[in-house]
This record gives sequence, C-alpha cells and structure tokens, in this order.
Amino acid sequence: MNWTMQDMNWPTTHHYWAPDATLGPDGKYYLYYCQPVEIFGASSATPVGPWTPLLDPGKPIVPNFLVPNVITLDGQTFKDDDGKYYMYWGTWGIYPNHGCGVGLLNADMKSFAKLAQIPNTDAKDFFEAPFVFKRKGIYYFTYSSGYCEDGTYRVQYATATNPMGPFKYAAENPVLATNADGTVHGPGHQSVLQQGDDFYLIYHRHNNPHNDGGYHRQVAADKIVFDNKGNILKLVPTHNGIGYLAKNANPHDNLALGKTVTTSSDYDQDFKGEYAVDDNNGTLWKPKNNIGPSWLQIDLGKVNQIKSVHTQFEYATWYYQYKIEYSIDGKNWKLYADKSKNTRHGSPMIDIGNVQARYLRTTILHTEYPGLNKAIWNVKVFDNAAYHPAMNTKIKKWESLQRFDSKGLLVDLNFGKFRIGSTVQSIPNNGKLAGTFAAVGTAKPIVSMINGKKALVFSGKERLASSSLAPPSLSGNSSYSVSMWVLNPEVDKEESIVSWTARGGDNLTNVGVGYGSDKNAGAAVHMGWADLGYKNVPKANEWHHIVMVFDGTMERIYVDGKLDRADRRMLFIKKLSRFVVGGFEDGSAGFSGALASLKIFDRPLSTEEVTATYGKGMNSNTVVYTDAKHLAYGKLKEWNNDGAALGKLKINGDAEVADVNGKLAVSLSSGAKLSLSDESFKMVNFAKPFSAVFSILSAKGSKTNLFFGPGKAASISGNGTWQQVICNYINGKFQVRLNGIPTANFSSSVKPKDPQLLLETAAQTAISSVLIYSEGLDQAALAEEFNFWKRTQATENAQATFASKPAAVTPNMVYMVAGLPQLPGNTFEYSFARDHGQASSKWLRSPDFLDFSVKPESNYQYTVKVKDNFGNVTRASLPFPVQTDTALFTIKKQSGTAQSIPANKNGLSGTSWDGLMGTADTVSQQNGVLKMVSHHTLWDGSASTGPFAYHHIKGDFVAEVVLSDLLGLTQKKAYGANEAGIMAKLPGNNSMLVQNGIMPGWGVGNIVTDLRRTGRRQLNNLSGWAFYRHLQIQRLGNTFFMRGSSDGKTWINLPGSPITRDDFANEVLEVGVYHATYGDISGYAAFESFTVFQKK
Repeated sequence: MNWTMQDMNWPTTHHYWAPDATLGPDGKYYLYYCQPVEIFGASSATPVGPWTPLLDPGKPIVPNFLVPNVITLDGQTFKDDDGKYYMYWGTWGIYPNHGCGVGLLNADMKSFAKLAQIPNTDAKDFFEAPFVFKRKGIYYFTYSSGYCEDGTYRVQYATATNPMGPFKYAAENPVLATNADGTVHGPGHQSVLQQGDDFYLIYHRHNNPHNDGGYHRQVAADKIVFDNKGNILKLVPTHNGIGYLAKNANPHDNLALGKTVTTSSDYDQDFKGEYAVDDNNGTLWKPKNNIGPSWLQIDLGKVNQIKSVHTQFEYATWYYQYKIEYSIDGKNWKLYADKSKNTRHGSPMIDIGNVQARYLRTTILHTEYPGLNKAIWNVKVFDNAAYHPAMNTKIKKWESLQRFDSKGLLVDLNFGKFRIGSTVQSIPNNGKLAGTFAAVGTAKPIVSMINGKKALVFSGKERLASSSLAPPSLSGNSSYSVSMWVLNPEVDKEESIVSWTARGGDNLTNVGVGYGSDKNAGAAVHMGWADLGYKNVPKANEWHHIVMVFDGTMERIYVDGKLDRADRRMLFIKKLSRFVVGGFEDGSAGFSGALASLKIFDRPLSTEEVTATYGKGMNSNTVVYTDAKHLAYGKLKEWNNDGAALGKLKINGDAEVADVNGKLAVSLSSGAKLSLSDESFKMVNFAKPFSAVFSILSAKGSKTNLFFGPGKAASISGNGTWQQVICNYINGKFQVRLNGIPTANFSSSVKPKDPQLLLETAAQTAISSVLIYSEGLDQAALAEEFNFWKRTQATENAQATFASKPAAVTPNMVYMVAGLPQLPGNTFEYSFARDHGQASSKWLRSPDFLDFSVKPESNYQYTVKVKDNFGNVTRASLPFPVQTDTALFTIKKQSGTAQSIPANKNGLSGTSWDGLMGTADTVSQQNGVLKMVSHHTLWDGSASTGPFAYHHIKGDFVAEVVLSDLLGLTQKKAYGANEAGIMAKLPGNNSMLVQNGIMPGWGVGNIVTDLRRTGRRQLNNLSGWAFYRHLQIQRLGNTFFMRGSSDGKTWINLPGSPITRDDFANEVLEVGVYHATYGDISGYAAFESFTVFQKK
C-alpha cells in the first residue's frame, strides 16, 4: 500500500494514545484520543483537520471512572445500522468488579445518553483496547488481554445481540496470540476493517527482534475468517500482509527490489543491508551504531533511467539529512539529491531526478532526534516519476545538528595525584569537557588506598558535581559509555555511581549508572521499564571493572571484561544536568564504596576496547600502604597491605591496635619485627628507586631499625612523640630524612638475614602508617611529603564531647549527638560506648547515635570518642549517666473499641485516638487492631484524603506502630498503589506533612514522603513485600527521623530520613496512622501497638 504523511494541528499533548476517527451524523469528522485515564475529542470538516476541540481545553469527553469501576483509556467508536453511535473504553479491567465502559453518544458526539459496564466476568481477562463491529446481526466485542509489554498480549472477543450487551465470551479465544516461533510477538490493540463482505483485523505487534517493554511496535493486518455459525476462527498471522485493497497508485516496477547492496556497516544479522531493498516494512537496515554518517549503496545490475527515489527512513516523524549520489561505474559519483539541510519529516521521502546510473548511494548525515541510528526500512527506485504525492508536513527552521555529534572522552577522573587520607573538594576533569568536579555540600569523599588501588571513598552522602552541564551529544537516544573501577563493600539495592539527568519525570528520560543489587534498576536507571539490573551482581568487597555501553540500540553491561547482560531499548534522555558522582543530586541512591577511576564517553565502546581496558588494569606507584586508622582495636597478627603489591605485613612478636598519643596505631612489643609477605615482596624491589615513609612513635632514646635489602638500613632514635621517617633511594643514593630533615642515621653495610624484613624494634614502638613508593622522590616531593604529614598531626590530645547529651527518648531508646572535635581532619567517625565499654558501637560516620539495646527501669553511662580522616583520635568524653525509667515519660497507647461504616469524623470516639479525618469505607478498632478500608483516596495534597487517625502532639516525640496487615500481604500480590503508614501533619492542611509509609506495589516497599508547599519528595528502599512492618517517627526540634524495623527493637533510618521541616517549628502536630489507595481499587491496612512517647 502507498501511504502519505499528513501533520495535524491537534492534539499537541505529549501523550497521544489510541486515536479513533469517525464520520459523524452531521457530516463532520470526529477524532478522539486518550491520555492517561481521560478521553478527549475534536471535530473537523475533513478527516485530516484542522481540528476544533469539542470541549474547553483540558476538559475530557470521558473522565476517569465516568462508569464506576472502569479506568478510562482507549476510546473507540462504533456506528450501528440504525445510525446510533457508541463509544467503548477501558484499561486494566482485570481487577475485581471492573471491566469495559460503553456509552450511547448523543448527537453532539461529546455527551452520552446512556452508560453501562461490560463486566470482566463476561469479557473474561479484559485488559484494554475494546473494538466493536457488527456482522449478520451479531455484535463482536474484540479486546486485548495480557500485557502490551510482553508476549502475553493477545486478542479475544465476546458476542451479543445488543451493542451494550450482555456479551458472551467466545469459546475460540484467543483468536490471535504470539506464534510458536515468536516472530509474531504480543499482537493486540486491534481494530477491524470491513471491505464489502470481508473483514480484516488491523493490529500491532512487537518489532523483530523484540525491544524490551514492547515500546517498538509494527502495524500488521490479517483476514478474519468465520465459520458457518459466525464464530471467529483462530487467525494464523503472517508476514505478507493482505495485499492491495484498491488499485495500486504506483504500478511501476521497483528497480531496487532484491538488488545487491553494500553498506558502511550492518548492526548485525537482524539488520542487514539487503533488508533495505526487500520491499518489506517489517525488516530494517541499521548500521553498526549511531555515531557519524552511514551509507547504503545499491547495484541495480545495469544502467537504468532513474527518475524517482523513495526512501523510507526508520522514523517518519523526525527529519533526516542525507544526500543521494549516482554512478555508472561505482567509482565516479555525481550528486542526485542534496538533502543535507533537509528539515522536513515524512515517509517516504521522494527525490525526483532524471539520470542514467547503475549505482545509487544514500548517505545519512544527521537525524533531527539525537542518537537515532541512520536506518532505512526500504529504498525504492523508479524509472517513472508520475507517482509523487505531496506530503503536508511541517518544514522546520534550519539549525545545525552538529551539537549532537560525538566528541569522545568527555569525563576522565583519576585520583592518583591526591594524597591518601585527604578529603576532596575539587577534582580536575581530564576529559574533553575539561572543568572540574566539586563537592556538593559539606560532605566530601576521602582519598584512600584499598586493595591495591587509590580511590575516592563515599559513604552514601557525598556528591561531586561537574562545573558544566552534560553536552547535547548525550541527549535523546545518543550513545554513551561509562567505564569505572569500583569496589562496593556491601551492595545495596540501588547505588548510583554517576548520573547526568535529574531524577523523575517521564519514562526513559533519566540516566544513572550504578552498582546495586536490585534486579530491575541496580545497574542503570532510565525511569520505567528500561531500568536495568545486573544478571550477576558483581561480588561485594572486590574491585571490579564495570562498563555500561549504549549504542542507540542495545545497552550492555560488562563486568571484568565479560558481557554480563544486553537488552534492547530506545531512550529519550532530556533535562540534561551536571554530571553527579556518588548518587543522584536529590540525595537518593547514594553510593557507599570506593571509586578508583571514572570515564564517560559519548560514543559506544567496542567489546575489544572494554576487554583491553580491563586487561590493562590500573597502575599505582604506591606498592605498600598500611594505616592503623582502618583497623579494629585489639590484638593484631598481620597487617593487610592495601598498596599495589597487596599481600600483608607479617608481625613477629606481640602487636595491638590502640590509641597512642592521639593516634590510632599498631603498638609493637620490644623485639617485634615487621616483614613483607611473599606476595608483597614480589612487587617491592629495593634495588631500584623507592621511597619508604613511616609514622613512628617510640620511647625517648630507644632505637627502631629499618631495612630495605642489602646496603640500605636506618636506625631511628625515639623521642617519645610521633615522628616521620622517609627513607629515599634515587639516582643511586640512599638518604634518610627525620621530620623533614636529612639525617646520617643510616648504614650501607647492614645486610639483614631476612631480605623481607622491614622493621625491628628495640623497645615498645607504635606505628600509625607505612607507605612505600616504587619511585624515588625529588627534594620538592620529599618536602611536601613531610609538610602534609605535619599538617595532619593533632597538636594536642583533645577530648571528645557531646553536642546533645545522652538521653532516653523512650524506655527502650537512648539518643545522643557527639560534638565537633578539635582535630586537623575535616571528616570524622564516632565510637559510642556504654558502661565503660561493655557495649560499644563500630566507628560511625554520623555524630547521631541511638542505642536500641537498653531496657526500661535501668541506669547507664555513655562516652564517645572521635577519629578524623588522618587517623587522629580524641580521648573519650566524660561519662554521662542516663535513666530509662518509664515514669519519666508520658506514653499514649492504642486502645478502645469502635466501628464506623462509612467512616465519619466521630468514628473513633471512645478510643484512645484524638480524632479521625478523611474518607473511608470502614474504620474499626477491635482487640487492639485498627483497620482502615478505603478506595479512591489520596495523600498527595488533594482534597480527597484517605483516613487518618491521630493524636495532637506538641514538642518532641517518638511514635511507633506495627503494620499488622495490608491488602495482598498474604499472597504477596500488589493491587494498585495501596499505601499505609505513620504520619505527622499540620492541622487543617493536607499539603504539609511527613509520612513513613509502606507501598509494596512496583517493588517500592518502605516509602518516605516529604510533602510541602514547594512539592512532594518521595524516596523508598525498593524492598517490595520484604518491607519493615515496624514504623517509627522521631521528632527532634524541626528534624524528623523516619525509621523501620523488623522486630521493633533495632531501627534503621530509611531513605529520605532525616527530614528538616522548619515550617513545623513550635507547631502542634497531628500524629497517627493513615491509608490511601491512589485509585479506585479498594484497599485496606491494619495497625496495632501504636504508641507515642514524650519526655515529661
């Protein structure tokens, strides 16, 4: 069939789904379309417009739930023999009591005289896409079942003798489904075309090969066959179409059909060049990737007169810039058509000429939409130009598309020149974008050496942002590659390493690349079905080379040089932001681990490039690095070497990790020895230039001997304070510097029996760090080495303090905040201890600490000490006593019995609750359990709120509850957006609140909501049905901590916590439990053990 493109003036919305056009009773044409849960209409004197909306802007013909229990979508009209018009619509009709809506249209074609539901008990498995036709007095109600995203999508039907039913489900269902070999995949969303007595099913199916998510679809047609009883026989879908239904408007031979083709490249065997000359709209030529121009050359076999070339580019709604050349001999070329500045879209693009040629070559230069593959469905060549219908498509204003061209390596971050232990405020970008990456906020990553690689260490809070925006060459469907060396000690569900768009918005518009365990979004976040998880999550606490490559067609994950996963997709990246390293800029998906290298390209890396980069690895001149600040207190038998030589430092003698004169150190007994392990010794060559740096403390007058193979040794005298020793071998000379000053305390005659021996003590000696470089340092570098060490030493042995003294906030919880220490570092860790160390925490990055292990009616004492990023440590604070007596608290507990159907504001009178608000079908409290049932209820700032049972609370508090039941909990099956949890809000204002909720749908799990006048921010832990059932809100001034727990004893801060709400200052709040469904599906939640604690 020959088709021509026509632009229309309406609609202009982003969502333009399921259009339906019909000729109305007044001779006008009516066009209906839907966007999520609404149907709109317009009229025109012609079938192609211009269109005039039937109602005011934004007002739908069919709003959502116009028919109860029918979700509005996919409106399709039907004209009966008596001239009456009907409309059918619906989606997600699989829910109980749901189905399809039907309405008898009035003559105005915008209102209804009658409405009804076709229940899903009649139209079994009804999901969406209703279409009705009539044959021999029988009304055939066709519809789609399954899911349009996958192979379950199929066509079914039911019949009736009345257009509004009742309908009877057909026994022959489904009549069209995915075929055995999968080449017809997910067929559905059908309509029916009648030509005389013949009926044809017009439908879409997924492209070949299939894209994930079913977003790429092709229109197909097959003839419907009926038996003698009027039943539709199962369709056998074909790839041949149904042929011409009218006279061929272009009967001339296609000279290019089946001819020999050569190309600049073919993507793979599914997109060969020969597919561009097979006259098949289901096969496509696609070049290797979307970078730079691509060409396709056709050998017509002999010299022909060429008067018309028709090119069907992959996308008819975006323009392509191209040129067509012709040749007699395939060597000397002349220009046939120059469309290098074309700005008109359409299909086919017809170029008229009159030349003689055997060869034609089409070169695609640019595409309007960035990142499109320069792909072609068909090229048709004619020796006649009689058929050249004019396309009525818009010619857009010329603009250069070179801004979308690939530039190569955009971002190149390497941390080799940074000093270990320092925090990073700014990093130069060595890629073509240049500029810097600077820390966002006060949290800064720390430079460390871990398992042989120098890296930035993130705790989940740090972010580094580029000084410039991501370039246009990363927008749309453009290629990208992210190559990184990364180590993740504990892999959380979603941890973003780098992103260059804001999070949220439309599906497929985001980019975030990470190292998480979530099966759907652990590797890449694009928003929606195109999110990508690892097939095999890289093993935790090991270095991995991870590369994410997108070439405009496939997104591939490589781990350690091997392909982990590859999926098809098309992206619509927009709202480019700064590059952000360490998590999304909104604070979500923070990365907790180490990053040793990061490179970002606006081109796809080849498999060979990925393999070569992994094989090359990363080089470091720091062959030995040990630092006591990373060790746990207690006895030590060997010391891991995090330098490039790996292995260990072996300890011969007694050693203990302890605080020594204000530093974390390894304290060695008299006569103890420190040696390189066999693995470390293999990479340490003291015959070549090297520099060894020690931080040592020994008693005044005591000796510490250092050894570096034959002829290189030093003997250092202690002075009772921390000293830096540098033993440097360069230009054939061995030199020792003590505290930055050259010293003669070395010997060239010492030859240790053990060549791996590094250090030997003559008295008790403490060592805080050892570094050995595989190069000698010049004088400037030696001076800087000492100056850095000196700047990072504590000037006095400071004592830790409490900024907020330990205090019981419930009889089972003690809360405290450490004070800012007087240490030279700018990043701190805190260790809290109870009762003289009987119970102590690990080193924590947060100064806030909650002790959940206390018991009521008890007395405790707490201390804290602090260490900085250089290993300096304070003395423990003075102990502070705490009582957990129940009598110190006002405690409100859930109690009482009540029932309200439907619920009203007095529905919980006589119970412990102060009040009840919102809409609910049922609210009841019995036997200590409060149950809320509601539908079409919201907590997003809308007026139609769900039920909320609350107390009036002033001042600081801790509120806890257990979610004892939820719709779908037993089956672990989500029904819509059923949500419940604990909330604090301003009285009389439904747009000023914080929530700690649970919504298992879509794998969300625990969800924290911060709703205020400026908007709504939500973060979740992707736990799905494995959510924390114990929920808690703690108010501390204007700060709200949102926590979850599996047992009600040990609480975890949830993503999005804490929340600062200065607008809640000094306000009495309503604190309690809520429920919402965010849809018409009825849901419920049950709560027990709601308790509020307040200090008297």
